[in-house]
Amino acid sequence: MKNIELKFFIDTTVVVSAVTGRNKKAWVLLESGRKKVISLYVNEFIIKETRRTLKVLQISQEKTNYAVEYILECCTVRGNVPKKEFSVVTEDNVLRKDAMEYIESIKPEEALRKLGYLGKKRRLILRRAILKPGVP
Repeated sequence: MKNIELKFFIDTTVVVSAVTGRNKKAWVLLESGRKKVISLYVNEFIIKETRRTLKVLQISQEKTNYAVEYILECCTVRGNVPKKEFSVVTEDNVLRKDAMEYIESIKPEEALRKLGYLGKKRRLILRRAILKPGVP
């Protein structure tokens, strides 16, 4: 059976939700990328916007730097994202609706649901990511 590689482009809403603890599913998605269960991508704009958003939320510079380092562990920074290869993961309903005309756009929980179609080994890695945060 052919191994399916899931590729997701993560937007700022998902990144901020994950690193601030606001959305556990967003965090699990990032952990899945860190553990190489799936391939996650961001671009430089997402990194800059994340820094700006965390500053507005009054997150310290030290914690912001740590959050960005974590994002870089979980995601690959990429300039161009071929829309045929990726799904965009966002919590922004307006963006999701607008983007659907051009590219598949889903919520973090929908991305995790797609992981359910993967083989037993990847589901086990995902389960470990959920049950034992931070343990490779």
